[in-house]
Amino acid sequence: MAKTGGTHDAATRHDAPTRATRRGSRGATGQARRRTPKGKPVTGATRLPAENAEKVRDVMRHSIIMLAVATLVLTVLGLVMVFSAVTPGAMRSAAAGATNTFRGVYLQIFYACVGIVVAAILSRFPIEFFRKSWAAFWAGALLLQCLVFSPLGVAVAGNRNWVALGPIRMQPSEFLKLATIIALAATLVNVRGAASVNLLRREEWEDIKNWVWPIAIFLLSAGLVGLGHDMGTVLVFALFTAGMLWLAGMAWQWFAVGGLAGILGTALAIAVSLSRLARVQDFFENIFTLPAGGSPTQADYALWAFGSGGLGGSGLGTGIEKWPGNLAEAQTDFIFAVVGEELGFLGCAAVVILFLMVGISLVRICIHHPSRFAKLTVGGIALWLCGQALANMLVVTSMLPVFGVPLPFMSQGGSSVISCLMAVGVAISAAFSVEGVRASFKQRPHLVKRVVSIVSKTR
Repeated sequence: MAKTGGTHDAATRHDAPTRATRRGSRGATGQARRRTPKGKPVTGATRLPAENAEKVRDVMRHSIIMLAVATLVLTVLGLVMVFSAVTPGAMRSAAAGATNTFRGVYLQIFYACVGIVVAAILSRFPIEFFRKSWAAFWAGALLLQCLVFSPLGVAVAGNRNWVALGPIRMQPSEFLKLATIIALAATLVNVRGAASVNLLRREEWEDIKNWVWPIAIFLLSAGLVGLGHDMGTVLVFALFTAGMLWLAGMAWQWFAVGGLAGILGTALAIAVSLSRLARVQDFFENIFTLPAGGSPTQADYALWAFGSGGLGGSGLGTGIEKWPGNLAEAQTDFIFAVVGEELGFLGCAAVVILFLMVGISLVRICIHHPSRFAKLTVGGIALWLCGQALANMLVVTSMLPVFGVPLPFMSQGGSSVISCLMAVGVAISAAFSVEGVRASFKQRPHLVKRVVSIVSKTR
C-alpha cells in the first residue's frame, strides 16, 4: 500500500499505479498536494525532525532575542534623533509664538508605543493564521492604498501617497509592503502545498500558472503606489518581490526578462518627471564634475554633516546642518545624516551593526525554519527592512540618487515605524510557531529570579 506521507520513494510510487494515473502528469508532486490537509494546523506549531529539533529551537530562541533587542534599540535611538532633528524648527516656531511645537515628537513616541504593542500582539498569532488570512490582509491594504486617490488623499512633494484622517496623516503604502510580502509567500507556497518544506523546483517555473499570481500581486500593489508617483517605494516593492521569487526558485532567465523590464520602466519613470530627472542629473554631475557654485542640494548638506561629525560626532543635539534652511527632511529621510553629524562615525557604525543584527536574526529564522511559508515570509521581511535601510544609507551618503525612502525604525513617520514593528512581530510569530520554542521561553526562570539565585549562592 502507498503511505500517506508527504514524500514517497520509487518503490512506493510503483505500488500505486492507479493513483498516479488519476493524477495525470502531476505525479508525486500532485500526491503531496492532494494529501495536504486544509485548515491545519490550527495551533501553527511546526513539528521538527528529532535529530535537529534542539538545534533549531536554540536558533529560533536566540534569533528572537537578537531581533527584539536590535529593534527596540533602533526604535529608541530613532526617537532620540527625531527629537534632536526637530528641535531647531520647534525653537523657531516657539519664538514666533507657536504652541505645542514638539507635537511631532510626542506623536512619534505614541506611534512607536502603538507599534510595539501591535508587534507583541502579532507575535502571539501562529504563522499559519497569516497564511490563511493573506487575501483579507492584502485586499484591505489595497483598499487603503486606493484612498490616496479619494478626497482624503494628500500630495506631499509631488507624491500622492498619503491619507489625511483629521490631523493625522497616514501612508498606506507602508502597510501594503507587509501585506504584499504575506500575499506573495502564501501564493508561492500554495503551488506545491502548505506541507512542503522544499522550495519550488526550477523546472516548475516553466508552467505559467505557478508564477502568474505572484507577478499579478506585485504589479497591482506596486502599480497603485506608482500611480501616486512614489517611485522610491515602488523600488522597495521590486526589491523584496525579486528576492522572494529567487528564494522560491525562479529560473534566472525570468530574472533577466524582469530586470530588463524594470530598467526600462525606471528609465521611463525618470524621463517623464522633471524632479526625478533633476535628481539623477545632479547625482551624475557630482560624480564626474566639480561642484557648481549654485545652491547646495540635500545630498551636499548630508555630506557636510558627515564631515562635521568626524569620528565621535559634535555631540547630541549640537548639529548645525539640521537647522531650517540647510538639510531638508532631516527628521525623516535624512535622519542618518543627523546621526553622522552628532554621533559621528562611531554612531553610524552602531546603527549599521544594529541593522546587521536585525538582518542576521531574520536570515537565521528563514534558513532554519521548517515551514516553507515562514521561510518566504521572513525572507521577504528581511529583504524589505535591510534592503530599505541600505538604500537609505546609500542615498544619504550620495552613493545613490535621492529617491525618498525612510530609514526603518528611525525616521519620523507613524506609518513607517508601526509597519516595520508589525513586520518584526510577524517574524517573531514565525519563530514562535516552531514546536517547543514558546514553551522554552516559559520554562526559563525570570531574569530577576536568576540574579537573586546567583547572588544567594555566592553568600
